[in-house]
Amino acid sequence: MKRLASLALVLLATATLSVSAAPPKAAGDAAGSEQAKVYAAWVKAVKAGDLAAWKKLVPAEASQQIEAQAKEMKKTPKDVLDFLGAMSPDENTVTGLTVDGTKATLSVTGKTKGEPKPSYGKVEMIQEGGAWKVGRQSWSDKPE
Repeated sequence: MKRLASLALVLLATATLSVSAAPPKAAGDAAGSEQAKVYAAWVKAVKAGDLAAWKKLVPAEASQQIEAQAKEMKKTPKDVLDFLGAMSPDENTVTGLTVDGTKATLSVTGKTKGEPKPSYGKVEMIQEGGAWKVGRQSWSDKPE
């Protein structure tokens, strides 16, 4: 009986979790989303080397991490941001979005000047203080 009750709880929890995640949005919907707008502002801040704007678009811990990383590298946070800007694709197209409560994942296709092939990225976002923030990113030369 305990085993049956445990199984029922696991199934209920699984069903609840799968219902809470919104289905992925189509490219058109995703591109016009609040998350896509925040990501576009993030790219603009990174490409411009605007540290103050960048800090408003990332979780608080990211600001702390860039400070620590800069100190470790004997660079300024702006130097690290400039490097990040150089590594980020120049043109980005949001192709998908999945939202699960206060977390979201953008699918992005990016093109870098001088590169013949696009890059494919996953951009994790979180809500912090009621605003969407750009978190971890992973990029590949192969679409998922």
